[in-house]
Amino acid sequence: MSQIHPVDSDYDIRAKEFARKVFERTNGRIKIDVYSGGVLGDWTQIFEMVMRGTIELALQQANANFDPELNLSYYFPYIFTTFEDAVKVYSPGGWAYRVNQQLWEKHNIKALDVIPIGMSGVSLKAMPPSPEDPTVKKGMKVRVMPIKPCEWTYEALGYIPTPIPYAEVYTALQMGVADGQMGGPPYQGWQFRDVQKVWIQYNDFCETWWFVINKGVWDKLSPEDQKVLQEAASEESKIQWDRAKQVDEEYRQKLQKEYGWTIVMLTDEQLNKIAQHVRKIVWPKMEELCGKRLMDLIYKESGIPRQ
Repeated sequence: MSQIHPVDSDYDIRAKEFARKVFERTNGRIKIDVYSGGVLGDWTQIFEMVMRGTIELALQQANANFDPELNLSYYFPYIFTTFEDAVKVYSPGGWAYRVNQQLWEKHNIKALDVIPIGMSGVSLKAMPPSPEDPTVKKGMKVRVMPIKPCEWTYEALGYIPTPIPYAEVYTALQMGVADGQMGGPPYQGWQFRDVQKVWIQYNDFCETWWFVINKGVWDKLSPEDQKVLQEAASEESKIQWDRAKQVDEEYRQKLQKEYGWTIVMLTDEQLNKIAQHVRKIVWPKMEELCGKRLMDLIYKESGIPRQ
């Protein structure tokens, strides 16, 4: 089992606890070896390895390079605006949980359950003008993940999107190539605590990773063993959902109290206005990228009206 997060991180612990529970509950018949820290490859490579069965299991993100519809599993802006709504849509029975499982299965992967990393925002070197108003041009370059949906979203928020691979972000911020960075929760902002000074909680998406298993391997398991794996994954998912909001707040507090950052928490009303603005501009482009079938499904399942 691959998981790319650092050893002893929450996500490493969740993966190892999942493996421990499966081992104990199958009386040692199923032993899962967890390889942490990306030693088996980066997440884009691991997706293909699980798809082919070279690696049986992973704590993994979807790779939209294989299928534009998988953008829903990776980065899709403002399908919700609050942590509470994220929990609802990604919990078993929630529409995003259900649709994502279907998308993974198209690629020979059984998705068991979600491990949330946290609610995304942006870190910046200084306070932008009117962060709550996306129609105001900020005049600031923000590093975005090198994918079009991120570029479109941060342009709609009033920034100048600058695609930069994550490994190069610190240097880009240090050298002034970018004024800020997005792509993750406050924990990600904390990685750049020495070169940034502002955190804005935009809640444009919730970064999620999934417990996944090769579909061929899954189909060979007995129903009893499938139940063991599913229950272990769901238990670890619940633990991390209960922790994720707390972890986001812990890192905002660290940034504010230990490093003197300014933290901007937008109100529900402000977030809803921002979300409506971004959806109006970005979602038609998402439909061109992901296809009408998926967008019709998202509008139907989410209850968000077309604009």
